[in-house]
This record gives sequence, C-alpha cells and structure tokens, in this order.
Amino acid sequence: MFQRLTPALFLVAALTAQDDPGTTFAYRIPVALGPIRAAALEAGFDLAHGRANDPDLLVYVLPGAEHDAFLRLFPEAQLVARGSPYAGGGGLDVPDAAYYTTAEIVAEIDALVLAHPTLARRVDVTTLPGAARTHANQSIWALVVSDSVTQAEDEPAVLLAAQHHARELNSPHMVLRAAQRVLAGHGVDPALTALVDETELWFVPCVNPDGVDHVWNVDQLWRKNRRNNGANYGVDPNRNYPTHWGACGSSTTTSSETYRGPSAGSEPEVRSMRALVASIRPEIYLDFHSYGQQVLFPYAPCTTAGATVQAFLDRYVDDLRAPMSYGRRLPSASGEAPEDHWTSSGTLSFLIEVGTAFQPAFATTVAEEARVWPGIRRALTAWRPALRGHVRSVRFGTPLEATLTYTPATFSYGEVTRSRAGDGRYALWLPLGTWQVTATAPGHDSVTRSVTVTTLDTPQTFEFELMPSLPPATLTKSGSERVGTAVTLTYTAPGDAGRTYWIPLSAGTVPGFAIGNRLLPLNADGLMELSLGATPLLAGNLGVLPGNAQGVATLNIPPLPAIVGVAFFAGGITFETGYAYGIERWAPPVPIVIQP
Repeated sequence: MFQRLTPALFLVAALTAQDDPGTTFAYRIPVALGPIRAAALEAGFDLAHGRANDPDLLVYVLPGAEHDAFLRLFPEAQLVARGSPYAGGGGLDVPDAAYYTTAEIVAEIDALVLAHPTLARRVDVTTLPGAARTHANQSIWALVVSDSVTQAEDEPAVLLAAQHHARELNSPHMVLRAAQRVLAGHGVDPALTALVDETELWFVPCVNPDGVDHVWNVDQLWRKNRRNNGANYGVDPNRNYPTHWGACGSSTTTSSETYRGPSAGSEPEVRSMRALVASIRPEIYLDFHSYGQQVLFPYAPCTTAGATVQAFLDRYVDDLRAPMSYGRRLPSASGEAPEDHWTSSGTLSFLIEVGTAFQPAFATTVAEEARVWPGIRRALTAWRPALRGHVRSVRFGTPLEATLTYTPATFSYGEVTRSRAGDGRYALWLPLGTWQVTATAPGHDSVTRSVTVTTLDTPQTFEFELMPSLPPATLTKSGSERVGTAVTLTYTAPGDAGRTYWIPLSAGTVPGFAIGNRLLPLNADGLMELSLGATPLLAGNLGVLPGNAQGVATLNIPPLPAIVGVAFFAGGITFETGYAYGIERWAPPVPIVIQP
C-alpha cells in the first residue's frame, strides 16, 4: 500500500523528510547503473527484492543521513511512494482489512488452540532463558503443535517464523496457514499425522510486533523494530544476528533501513529467537519474508561455503523451491537469521521471499500461500538429517548441551551443530560421504566416531556417551616378576580419593568387557573372578583410595617352576555411583610375565 505522490505531495514530502522520523520513502531509479554505483546501491540500501538494475526495483530509505546519502548518489531517483498508516487509509490505496494486526495474530493462535486443545498451545517466546521482551514491552508469541503438546517430549523440533520486517504483511499468513493445514491434517493425512505425532512444531507468525504496530498506526512501509536511537528509531532485526554481523549488506547509520544495531544480537527480537533456537534446537528453520518468489541460501554474499557444503545446500534449496516454482539467490546481507541458525546451531535454515509485493490484495496472498505450501510440506515431511541421537554423560546418562563438528568438511566460519540441554537430542545434517564426527561438551572428554552417509534423508542413530574429564588413571608395577617373589601394583586415580578401587587380574584384554558404549580392556574370566575374593595370591587389591588417591596391591608369585612363562594382565578400576556397572574409569592394563 503506497500513498501515490502528486507533485504537491512530492513537495511536501521533500520539505518534511528531515523532520519526520516515522516516514519511509520508496524510490525507483529509472536508468541503468554502472557496476560501481550498482554495488553501492546493493551494499548500502534496502532493496525490495532482487538486484540493482532490476526494472521494477524499489529502494526504501528513511529521513536523515540515509536519505541525504541516497539522493547524493542517485540524483535521478524518482520518489514514487510515501508511507502512511496502514489502518485508516491515509494513502490513496485502500488497506485490506484481512491482514493481521498483532492482536489478530494472537487471536488466530488462540483460535487454533481452542479448536485443537490436545495438539496446540500458545507460548510466550520472550519468557525463555536469554530472551527479552521488545522495546515496547511486548511478547513474541509462538504456537506449538505436537501430539502431547503439554509435555516436553524427546522428539525432533522444527521452526517456522515470519515478519522480521514489519511491512511484510503477507508473510505471517504463510506461517499461520501452515499451522492450520498441519492441525487439520492430523488424523486425516498420514504424512501430516506422522509429522505431528513424531515432531514438535513451532510457529512464530510475527517476530517484530513493535514494528507491525507502527505499520498499522504510522507508516505502512516501516521495516525495522522500534529501538530508540535518539534522533530516530529502529534496527533491522534481520541484520542483527551475530553470525557475520556487519560483514556486508548492512549500515552503521542509525537512520538507515538496514541499520544493523549497536552490537551483534543487541535486539530483543533477535535474542528471543536465538533463545528459542537454543532451547529446541530445531532440525529445520523456514523464515518467511517478502517479496521476490525466491529461496535464499544460508550464506551471505560476502562469505563462501565449501564446495561440498554448497552442493549439499543446493540440493535442499532446489528441493524446497521446485514445488513452488520459485527462483533462488544469495541473501541480501550478513547477519540474517538463517545464516545464524545454520552456523551456530546446525539447523538446516532457509529464507523464503514470498509474493511480488509486501501488501498485495489479501486474495493474492491467499493464492500465494497455496503456491508455497507444497514446498513447506515437502520440507517438513520428507527432509531428515543424516544423524540423529543424543549426547549424554557416561555418569547417570545426564543430557549434555554438546557441540558436534565433522571432518574432512572444513568450515570457514566456525559452523557447528549443538544438542539441546533438556534431553541431549541432536540432529546433524551431513553430505554424502564418510565423516569423522566429534562431540564435545564442557567438563567431558570428546568422542569421535566414523559415519558413512550413502543416502540423504535417511537418518542413522548415533548415541554419544562422553566421559567426565579426569586426569588419567595409571597402574604401575615394580618387582622382578620372578617365581617366589612379589610384585607391587600401584593404582593412581587423581581426584578419586574416598572412592572404591579394585586391582583385578585377567588372562587377556581382547575382546574386553562392554560397559555401555565403553570397552574395559580386560576379559571377564576365571582369573578376574579369582581377584574378587580373598586369596594369598593377591593382597590389598580391593579397598578405598586414601587421600593421595593411590591404591597399592601385592601380587605374590608362587615358587612354582611350572608357571614360568605364564602371562596375564593387571588392571586398575575406580567405582562410583551413576556409571554402568558402577565403574567410573580405569587405567590401561599392564602385562605380567612370570620369570624363572
């Protein structure tokens, strides 16, 4: 919706541009630009969609320094529209009342909860740890859909969000209608039924409620949030995410449409969405914007994905856009939500530019949603990560918020996958090939496992059990190992003072004894069983570690020439609650060979 400018209104707009911090101006540049000016336009200003020199491209600027700089660089620009309140019809176009105010978005969520009370609930995202209410003290609302919606289930999550940019009034309809379709399909459509029964789905129709209120009440072209910058307002939330923040496509000018904010992740809307992603670790994130009918990659134009990762992402971009008959392109800038969720969480994330205008007739948006839905449906029902599982501590099976990385696909920007804290669940998206996957968590030793992926969207289950980090335990021996002599076995386990220890004997170390996912390199044989009871052969081998965390046992070798050459092993073990079989850790076994 634009207020089309007559010559008189053009003059008014020009005279008031410096005095009205709440008005957005839309310009068209009627001439082809050279490469230098085209690059300056793309790097420094808010383009509605596409690239410089597109024939229908509109450039949006705000009063102040950004407006002055734009006119200096592009004096031939034609002012074609000026923002006015979307509600009330201040412009020449008639607003379409079918679009959603912030209150109506909440009402739509509540209506779905009322209609599906066992499958849907409303959640205030700003109450999550690390989240924050908006600058106008508003909540950001989510609809959660699951078969046991009141319970925290150990199952994958997905996340759909819209309206980082306030004027994109058509984008919330994509999220709300997707939620409606999923709920209506439960119990009717097998694929959607399985989706709800096996997944926790999060729908956030409006990330930027303060900006949306400003669209309806002041300026229907408003893009940013409503941070008070002093002389002006607003940060572009989709330039404020920490990944690659400020690298390209954003501005340090507070009056700019693409102002990236005073620091990475400074904005409450961004902090809240990052808190949500950290809480649920979604496998898939779809972010709806307008306009352009394109799917965007999760790497900014000033960054580069490795060839293997790029080909992998190409496959999913094409798989998403094909049912929609959409195009594809790189993002407009760095610091966008999909880049951050992919890089910092391992969530397969894409931005979808819907439609051909921000606020077309609502009937047009309804038709566009029908065009977009097949792509959403395919992503939610067909896409699956290569690996699923959990990262847990060996002790008590405690869930760990771990970091997962893989080689040889070397990333350039610290890309990682993370498991969620509540249950340790992770989802790792891997290209085809063989990879070494490493799970790391604070206070625990890392574990690396080899994984071969032969088919996409066919998950393998890999459970990672991480051992709490402790100084290495050791077992040393002293003595001649001759018949008729004694061998001293000293088990040292730093930090284990006061815990029970055992120094057993075993005839071999292979195949060993399985303890959960760990392998004790001693065989459970007759010699080990003999080590459990009182025997003249072995003394002091079972007890409580003293303050120096050293247990000392004596192996008395019988004076029998017939045992010369007999070989076996001694080990050292610490017991503690919470571990499988009560075995906390052990020292590498040492060989003993009876000498004459």
